[in-house]
Amino acid sequence: MSKIISYENVQFIREKSVILDDVNWTVNPGEHWAVLGLNGSGKSTMLNMMGGYEFPTSGTIRVFGHEYGRYNWEYVKKRLGFVGNTLNRFLETLNMETAREIVVSGRFNSIGIYEQTDKTDWEKADELLASFRLSYLADKPYRFMSQGEQRRVLIVRAFMAEPDAMILDEPCSGLDVRAREELLESLEVQASKHSTSLLYVTHHIEEIFPAITHVAVLKDGKMIAAGEKKRVLTNKILSDAVGLSVEVEWRDRRSWLKVVSN
Repeated sequence: MSKIISYENVQFIREKSVILDDVNWTVNPGEHWAVLGLNGSGKSTMLNMMGGYEFPTSGTIRVFGHEYGRYNWEYVKKRLGFVGNTLNRFLETLNMETAREIVVSGRFNSIGIYEQTDKTDWEKADELLASFRLSYLADKPYRFMSQGEQRRVLIVRAFMAEPDAMILDEPCSGLDVRAREELLESLEVQASKHSTSLLYVTHHIEEIFPAITHVAVLKDGKMIAAGEKKRVLTNKILSDAVGLSVEVEWRDRRSWLKVVSN
């Protein structure tokens, strides 16, 4: 497979404000990335460009080897999975569906099932729910689930289409510690089972689960570091990114941030 992503000198300007400034980034098959940065650093904008939801002001974007603007992007989007708060705009439909129905809809990249399904679709949905330890939710309506359960069901849905890459845009936002850890554990297991490249957006380094291999750090629209996890998650780089003096501690193959008192 060609490179998953290639951003070359990408700039994005909205209403005279520079949101992304000369971003260069490459994601290769087999890599799982975390994209770090404070709120407003440009993380979500950068990854929204993969799906064609934002258009670069200048520069070149290639996804799966196809250059944006020179290819039918609907074919690219079919190879992408996405989980983020933007799915909340479909809340009225989601609330009326069970976990199984939501997962099956992922095969068609839709919210709601509008195409013919068969027995294998439902069997696959059940297998995926079981792999996330969510079988108990199979027939439960979305509106009666906890926030953590809802988030995990949407991630299961994204895996249903077996995407080549999956964008997880702050999936732990709003979750309590228990729900967060259950979600991260599920992602760790799935990363070892599937060939899907994960692109995990967050501003909390403690969410970077062990399967993540690489990290990109954004600050004020600029990519200040990108590469293998241990080389990027350093005191110097992260202190620069957050504008505070911080130290990184490693425990159980995960990183944790501590603010250093002056």
